[in-house]
Amino acid sequence: MAPHPHLGYANPVVDHDFPDPGIFYDRQAGTWYAFSTNANGKNIQCSYSTDFCCWTHHDKDCLPESLPPWTSGAPGFLWAPEVVPAPQGRGGFLMYLTAQDTRFRKQCIGAAYSQHSPLGPYRWVSNGPIISRPFDDPVSGRRFLVFKSDLDKMYTLQPQLWLQVLSEDGLTLEDDMVPLLAPTMDYQCKLLEAPYLTYHQPSGTYVLFYSSGTFSNKSYATSYAISRNGICGPYQPASGPLLCTDEARKIYGPGGACIVEGVEGHTFIVFHALQHEGGPRKMCIHRLEWTPDGIPYLPGRPNCGKRLRLCAEQEDDQEHFRHHQHHQPNPVPVPEAATHGVSGGGHGDHDKYKNLAKKLGGALKKLG
Repeated sequence: MAPHPHLGYANPVVDHDFPDPGIFYDRQAGTWYAFSTNANGKNIQCSYSTDFCCWTHHDKDCLPESLPPWTSGAPGFLWAPEVVPAPQGRGGFLMYLTAQDTRFRKQCIGAAYSQHSPLGPYRWVSNGPIISRPFDDPVSGRRFLVFKSDLDKMYTLQPQLWLQVLSEDGLTLEDDMVPLLAPTMDYQCKLLEAPYLTYHQPSGTYVLFYSSGTFSNKSYATSYAISRNGICGPYQPASGPLLCTDEARKIYGPGGACIVEGVEGHTFIVFHALQHEGGPRKMCIHRLEWTPDGIPYLPGRPNCGKRLRLCAEQEDDQEHFRHHQHHQPNPVPVPEAATHGVSGGGHGDHDKYKNLAKKLGGALKKLG
């Protein structure tokens, strides 16, 4: 693949605190919009780009109205926004975002709506919390919600990433919760979050990206798990992280990632990286490639401060960091168990996970 004649990118592409970026592409406007967790005096931040490489910050708050009564109203708890087209052909845009609920002081996700522009202003439309991250399944045609719940206890070996069907209006949940993944690998540090589900059409593989570790330090990392047996899994995690701290390249705690089709049809991973431990998290991008059987990998490695030409990431990475260990663009292997199917445990754990799902489902009903 030849280098692009003029496009390239230098991370961070958004050079201020911009955690948990979620990307929406407006085809009519030919513009990508990146939405971020609350920071810099805004409930929801946004930056936008027409070439995916250079980004401009939107100076207004995308969600300027007061928080609804079902939220606690505490500052600093509006996280990880994700924008999708409003369903049922009604036009406009639906934003899912995390907020703290009033009753239990726990993080839940609600919905807000903008009628005219991806930039908003958005207004709350959910009367209570839902727990979600949207995924439109190209196989079934249904919209699913992918979410994290650790059943009120962090750092466990129980399933932490879940799936549930979303109603046609996009505002309520249907059917039972399905457990997708539990932390079983050492690098996961017993904590999974920020799930992002994709589908690799050529191989029929579902790929579940997620973050692991503690977001405020160098243990935070991004990896993936795969299912070749449908959207409900079982999913098998890769043997190591796809993205992790790389001090030589000034990448610290990369996470909160999403996978996007960017400029000229290239796939990108969009993520935040710490400026330093406990510091601001800035938005970064890197082109992503796939093996024929649906395994993602990075050509070269992302860095902060050095420009990479589009489609020449491997070459430029080696040139910039010639005195450091070169990174060959090989996918992180998935253990052999992927062909046999496990999801955070063997099939013998299925009944136990169903009981956990019922327990969490009952808690959600109480929230309503």
